[in-house]
Amino acid sequence: MTAQPVLATFLKGFPSPHAFLESAETLLDYAFQPIVDAHSGDSYGYEALLRNVGQMGFQTPVDVFDFAADAGVLIELECLLRKKAITKFVSLPNRGKAKLFLNVDARLLETDGYLFEETGLLLDGVNLAASQIVLEVCEAGEIGDNGRLAEFTKLGRDLGFGFAIDDYGRGYAQLKSLYDIEPDILKIDRFFVQAINSDARKKLMVRMVVDVAHVLGMRVVAEGVETAQELTTCKDIGCDLIQGYLVARPFQDLEEAEARYPVVSSAAKRPVLAPRDDMELVNREIKPLVPLQDSARMEEVLNLLRAGRANPFIPVINASGEPRGLIREKDIKTFVYMPFGRDLLLNPVMSNSLGAFTHRCPIANFNTPLDQLVEMVADEDDEAGGIIITRNGKYCGFLTTTSLLKISNEVRMRAAENQNPLTKMPGNASIIQYVQNDAQSPEVERSFCYLDFDNFKPFNDAYGFTVGDRALLLFSELLKRLATSEDVFAGHIGGDDFFIGARGRTTADMKNMIGDLQDAFRHQAESLYDPSDRLKGYIEAQDRHGVARKFPLLRCSAAILHLPVGLSVDRKDILGRQIASLKREAKGCESGIAEAALGQLVSPTVL
Repeated sequence: MTAQPVLATFLKGFPSPHAFLESAETLLDYAFQPIVDAHSGDSYGYEALLRNVGQMGFQTPVDVFDFAADAGVLIELECLLRKKAITKFVSLPNRGKAKLFLNVDARLLETDGYLFEETGLLLDGVNLAASQIVLEVCEAGEIGDNGRLAEFTKLGRDLGFGFAIDDYGRGYAQLKSLYDIEPDILKIDRFFVQAINSDARKKLMVRMVVDVAHVLGMRVVAEGVETAQELTTCKDIGCDLIQGYLVARPFQDLEEAEARYPVVSSAAKRPVLAPRDDMELVNREIKPLVPLQDSARMEEVLNLLRAGRANPFIPVINASGEPRGLIREKDIKTFVYMPFGRDLLLNPVMSNSLGAFTHRCPIANFNTPLDQLVEMVADEDDEAGGIIITRNGKYCGFLTTTSLLKISNEVRMRAAENQNPLTKMPGNASIIQYVQNDAQSPEVERSFCYLDFDNFKPFNDAYGFTVGDRALLLFSELLKRLATSEDVFAGHIGGDDFFIGARGRTTADMKNMIGDLQDAFRHQAESLYDPSDRLKGYIEAQDRHGVARKFPLLRCSAAILHLPVGLSVDRKDILGRQIASLKREAKGCESGIAEAALGQLVSPTVL
């Protein structure tokens, strides 16, 4: 729609811009959609979403702002609506320290002062801190000048406001923009979240963005989460916050607000090997360094440094307890050792702002897997410090680079101790840990597959242990290729017994995967035989009772146990009995595959 018809329609519907604003004041309302912590389900904030636009004759909220811009009252409309949103927000029950997310029209970035003063007056009127407001600019919007946006972000942050980039990935997203603008929060566009659990490309792209955001000290929101599978995947990838219909739809009735959303807090995190041990190691090394609020004076910084600190930096938090970055001792000393440097630091102009000395720092949740923590500091120098650790978004402590590397080395040594010495695959202890964790994770379908070779002893007797080991190595390489996917785990129990665990795979998917594995192994194992045996399709050897028999060429049998969504099992004996029954059945059927849903046997599959 061109500007002229829009204005004509506007003037036809409203006698004057003033009448339009009066109608907006009377008719428009806000709905709130919760944004919650990905691990605890606690409410982190609420995004204000404009409602009742149809009562004014508009189709979308964007149309309302377009009309206001054409009529020259965009600033007036924005102030009016911010007042509505803030006034309603303070009436939320059990609001606590939750934040209000307000969308900012990109055209307002050309306004002198960016309406910060007007917004500050509104907040003062309801006794709300600026740190509880997050201003969102849509990444897909036409932000003409990154420099202008960076200025907006810096000024807002100095005043205590939070800043978010919305719909990241929908427009022409550039990593340089994240580096220059340094938003506090990055919201991943819903396109990348929808069906992310079954889309490897989306997983890879979102993981890359999350990793970059965390290194730059940002928190990440997954927008548009609608299924438990999407939630689990977003948590696994490292998203800090969740927003979407799975949590709650936008509501206008304030009584619908909850302090915690059980659908998130009860969703089990994808098991990782030895997670408790890893968390104990990390918890042991977290240093509870005393932080300073960003409103502190420089004299407090100097006092802390004079008191003598084991680490040459001071964490900085805002009024809500969220990390803002680090003050490094070396930056302060540069001034202290200058002529009149101390006087300059204590000058009221300099002393009242720590922003000039605060450096962004990698930030991670307490539940972040150890391997992700190590990756975050892989390219950092020791002087940079390490990682700020948070719980529910609040400052918890500090994990130095040195401590992280020490933990990582200890974990690698433990893992090496539990590897099968021949195949270098996870051993029996890791497999048991995996099965125990996965069996108690009912949010997704799971499959446990136990595999072993048919007629391996006669093959070993006929060709020797060296060739037998080659068969084991050949099979292990096939399993390792399967385990490159995030939802598949493979291990070596011992001898010719192997294991595959899979999450989110249907029974048909598992049968196809195991069938392909059987075919690949059967084909490659033929190369281990002499040409004459290969041509005959069997070898002659003695069985366990010393009787000469013909034995077919090597293949593997598979017992597959499926655990459906919603089923949690904490008794190993139940799993063991079912698996033992399936293994006997697999050995006796033509396909070499037997499967069952736990408690309900399924006929052997013929592939």
